[in-house]
Amino acid sequence: MTMEPLDCEWCGTYVLVEKNSWHHTSTQWRSDSRTACLEYRDDAEPPRIRSGSCSALRNSINQAATDGRITVPE
Repeated sequence: MTMEPLDCEWCGTYVLVEKNSWHHTSTQWRSDSRTACLEYRDDAEPPRIRSGSCSALRNSINQAATDGRITVPE
């Protein structure tokens, strides 16, 4: 299994994604999350707590997996 490219459908942040199962995802951020990701931006209003996860990106990954754009092993 290799990492596959994906852009966040909300802000366009570019990541590499590997789905090991429907419940396990590995993600490598390729864009600078502090400038590209709307949940991580330093100037986000209101200020966001950086939890290590972005709900918009998670939704984009799940949608891509459902649509078959990201491979999910059976």
